Amino acid sequence: MEYVAENHKLTKILSDPRLLVKNFGRDRAKRIQARLDEFDAASNLQQIPSDPPPRCHRLHGNLEGDFAVDISKNFRIVFEGYDKSDQLSVEKSEIVTVQILQIEDYH
Repeated sequence: MEYVAENHKLTKILSDPRLLVKNFGRDRAKRIQARLDEFDAASNLQQIPSDPPPRCHRLHGNLEGDFAVDISKNFRIVFEGYDKSDQLSVEKSEIVTVQILQIEDYH
């Protein structure tokens, strides 16, 4: 499965291990990289477990339609999913590309 970042700054951070550590700390950077590796290994979002540690889940409220995977107790990678036609989708089995919107504590 392919992943992309929403903006240039986030793309730069995700592609440089030193910037990951600088922005999120060593432990979180390691966990972020693990989640990115899981995205790389999966062919669609349904292959990302809904059990911990990734705990892929849909969001509600003002983040309705987005998904998240866990980084730590409160930190999440928030993303939206796209199908093969590059259409926004909420069906995990159809999602083959994710666009990472943010990495933060949204609680």
